[in-house]
Amino acid sequence: MMTVAVDNIRRITLRVPSRLHQDLTKTAAEREVSVNRLAVEALERYLIQENDRFPLQELSDLLAPAAQAKGLTEEEVMRHVKEARRRIWQERYREMVEVS
Repeated sequence: MMTVAVDNIRRITLRVPSRLHQDLTKTAAEREVSVNRLAVEALERYLIQENDRFPLQELSDLLAPAAQAKGLTEEEVMRHVKEARRRIWQERYREMVEVS
């Protein structure tokens, strides 16, 4: 992974559900890394994946013909797209945390 000079480090505070904290702690121990290191790696992976995904509007435009056939409004399509992205993110995030 990337080495960062100490003066380039920024501190953030995250509030996470206790179950997620337990999973992070367990996985970090299994990988013999700190919870901080595991969280940083997960965030880095997430940001890399975000750069590879479809922008919402582009995805909405691609789905427009099917949406029109179903009688959905643009707002309804965007709501479905956002919900699908959220579910995909949760699945990927869970997989990242479970990777050993």
